[in-house]
Amino acid sequence: MLGAGLDTFSLRNPHAGQGVRVFEVDYPATQTWKRERLKQAGLAVPASLTFAPVDFERQSLAEGLQAAGFQADRPAFFQWLGVVPYLTREAVSLTLDFIAGVPESGVVFDYAEPFENYPDDRRADVMTIAARAASRGEPWLSLFDPAELSKMLRNKGFGIVEDLGMAGIAERFYGALKQGIVIGPGAHIVRAQKAR
Repeated sequence: MLGAGLDTFSLRNPHAGQGVRVFEVDYPATQTWKRERLKQAGLAVPASLTFAPVDFERQSLAEGLQAAGFQADRPAFFQWLGVVPYLTREAVSLTLDFIAGVPESGVVFDYAEPFENYPDDRRADVMTIAARAASRGEPWLSLFDPAELSKMLRNKGFGIVEDLGMAGIAERFYGALKQGIVIGPGAHIVRAQKAR
């Protein structure tokens, strides 16, 4: 789990009995804060969970995971949600390079499109949201055009690339609740799988 934040999947991992290990990768200070919250709540850290502190902008995912005992020669699935826009393109590319180097790897992540992809009536709203994030110290550093990102993923060896834009996300995940969701440029969820 890249950028695990306060996600609790690792505490309720239903596959731990089958040997599925979870590596929670996060910014060191955020991870320390989370571990303190777990301790204060009296929640035990399961044996199937390993914490891997990584600052994506200052060290590689490979270094951080290797230090935590991750075996990069075994199949792995990477969940990377709520992180990509806040990283530089170089950090995103290097992270995807590492994931592509893991056999039978797959990744799910989200990203946002560049401001110029939005129609005028939505662009100002999206730029206001980005400015608010920047004022909190979390600027959006990487925005991707869908065609550009698809090409990057394929060039890195991902044979399956499924990119859901707003319409696909609404259709797949919202069902009857999708009424009123603005369809067009915006957030995307990508699933990429290594070619065999």
